[in-house]
Amino acid sequence: MNGLTALRAGATEPVQIHRAPWVFPGIGPPIADGAVAVCGDRIVEVGKARDIVGRYGAGAACLWDHEESALVPAAINAHTHLDFSGLSLAKPQQPPGFARWVFSVFEAKGGQSPLKRREARSKGRAEAAETGTVWLGDVVNPPLDGVAHDRGLPFERRFVEVLGFSARTLEEVLPAPQDGEPIPWSLAAHSLYGTSWDVIRQAKAWTRGRRLPFSIHAAEHREETAFVRDGEGFCRDLLTLLGRWDAAWRPSGTSPVRTLEALGVLDPQTLLVHMVHVDADDWDITARRGACVCFCPRSNLWIEGTLPKIEEAIRRKIPCALGTDSRASNEDLNLFREGAAVLDAYPGVEPAVVLRMMTLGGARALGLEGSFGVLAPGAAMPFLAVPVAGRPATENEVAEAIIRQGAAGRGAWIGGETSC
Repeated sequence: MNGLTALRAGATEPVQIHRAPWVFPGIGPPIADGAVAVCGDRIVEVGKARDIVGRYGAGAACLWDHEESALVPAAINAHTHLDFSGLSLAKPQQPPGFARWVFSVFEAKGGQSPLKRREARSKGRAEAAETGTVWLGDVVNPPLDGVAHDRGLPFERRFVEVLGFSARTLEEVLPAPQDGEPIPWSLAAHSLYGTSWDVIRQAKAWTRGRRLPFSIHAAEHREETAFVRDGEGFCRDLLTLLGRWDAAWRPSGTSPVRTLEALGVLDPQTLLVHMVHVDADDWDITARRGACVCFCPRSNLWIEGTLPKIEEAIRRKIPCALGTDSRASNEDLNLFREGAAVLDAYPGVEPAVVLRMMTLGGARALGLEGSFGVLAPGAAMPFLAVPVAGRPATENEVAEAIIRQGAAGRGAWIGGETSC
């Protein structure tokens, strides 16, 4: 349905036209001398500026020229923990490894009152909004009882994290909503070492029955791999220390990804976060099951000094997204800086692919396809205007310019509040 048809179908607000040297729609190639027509809080048409201005120009409420800029979907951060945004941990000179990092976070976080939690979340949300993120995949633990509801940008896909390695049922670790209360969140299992495997299966069944995305940290560090395969090492020691060890539990004897497949939780609505310690068979399983992957490379470098094999996922056409993780293992929540880090660490990965991971990939991971992550008819506001230096000519040159400029904090929101 084109823009004119959409207006005739009942839209009453006037059209606004945003014109720029480049439009990066997220699907299809970038459009040189492009424009985006907007009516209310929705996009009605994307295309060549001459065509859109010719169609709407006389009746448009206003025409915006974004000179030397590219119009692009806002970033979607598919994995973070806003509750940690108040931490002020300095990036270590050498990766501490998972064990030392865990205890440093325990020490830094301490007890968190509702007030401190609210302040941390507000700080993280403000940072994300200032750097062009429209949606966050936010893992919360415990649920947000007693914490004011967050309003405005960025929007949140909240995943209530279920923990409890010795628990047997989901009800033991998940507060039941009141009768008739809408459920505004989904579920995330912490990991194969932080959540019992029975509860992981039940949490996935809970989200599958509601057609919601399900998230889990997977194959993040060496200790996880050793524990799942052999049942030994730091993860077992930590569970024992915390009083969470289950003497009846037995290791799977195989990798985290193979274990998750055996548990029946891998499908297109499962988001596997990190995926660092995986082999070719693990990637093949992930691709066959259609699961999404969220990479957080700066967090992996911070904790363990190891990078995921992003190229392997791309080669298999696995749906990929990017996340910043949290301020416990990252210097900021700027997803454009995460994208720039990928460009620097993976010269064989095309910038256009990285930019789609930051936008369309995040939308896919969080169940937002069609409404966010793209500039297309029916997609929702807001989006971004990012200045592009020089004269980029190819799709990858445009994408890299957008990522680099966004990483430097250059860009502006284009939202429903825009007026002439």
